[in-house]
Amino acid sequence: TSVCSAWHAAWSLRSHGCYQRPQTPCLLYTSESDADNVACLYNLTEDRVYRLTLPEPAIRSRYLIGSSNGWLVTADERSELHMVNPITGEQIALPPVTTIEQVKPILDDGGEIKEYDLSHFSGEEVYLDPSIHAEATFARARDSKWTRLPATAAYEDCIYVDGILYAVTGTCRIDAFDLTGPTNLRKVIMEKAKNYIYEHIYITKTSSGDLLLVWREQDVKVEGDVGEDAPERDISEIKMETRKITLYKVDMEAKELVEINRLHDHVLFLGYSQTYCLGAEEYPSLKANHVYLTDSERYIAFWKRNCRDICVFNLESNSVEEIVPPQFWCSWPAPI
Repeated sequence: TSVCSAWHAAWSLRSHGCYQRPQTPCLLYTSESDADNVACLYNLTEDRVYRLTLPEPAIRSRYLIGSSNGWLVTADERSELHMVNPITGEQIALPPVTTIEQVKPILDDGGEIKEYDLSHFSGEEVYLDPSIHAEATFARARDSKWTRLPATAAYEDCIYVDGILYAVTGTCRIDAFDLTGPTNLRKVIMEKAKNYIYEHIYITKTSSGDLLLVWREQDVKVEGDVGEDAPERDISEIKMETRKITLYKVDMEAKELVEINRLHDHVLFLGYSQTYCLGAEEYPSLKANHVYLTDSERYIAFWKRNCRDICVFNLESNSVEEIVPPQFWCSWPAPI
């Protein structure tokens, strides 16, 4: 029996146990040596790369906005969002961006969309390059438009648990939205814990049901000569490098953060994907008390050729190790 390459890869993943529950997260990236519609899926358990053919538009022309439960969330060149399952090749179009209240299309003489106006931004600031803007909106299955949430600030990360959306700001304020009701009112779970935004902040849930906040601090690392007489530097020689990760348990009754110094038998995944806290006993190939990292820099689109901050961070020693040789990570879209 003959099958297409995408289904053959999917069969291979399933037959080797990669896609059986519980499934160890994989790293998805692209390679310039492959066609524009091919994605590489690196399996941490097998130390093996699978190549998957994805539906149009080509994955190398898209932005990866996030991922969750095996699905990618992508944006094409017109900012339209699609959910893509890289294993099965299934693709689902999300509601048009023009159904978001603040987004208005600007048409050219031929009636085609040439750009968008973001009405909640003031002044004359112009965005000449694609960028990501935090919009507090949601859509349920089969919705034809986005529904705006009564939010008062941009959020760094969010998690959806049993009908409740928990969202954290850059100052560590935690809001909750009940998406099962008709009004989606905002409830403040915890007031802000600081007055500045310096770290990347993530929110997730542990296996015991506790909310966990994670602060990730990065430094700019420059390879090679840095003096005034140094030659013009290739942009790929500059990268963000994680230097510290701090963990906090959210005390829901006291409405405060309690710092913890280790994950014990758990492991974290941080980046543009959904923030995961997994039990190492269920995933024996993963390292307990470690954090698996990919980039989550919001402005990474401006530096498509940069080396990426992709590594495994040891919380015991505050040290890092490479997942695979770093030459793979100067790719676009940014690995997730």
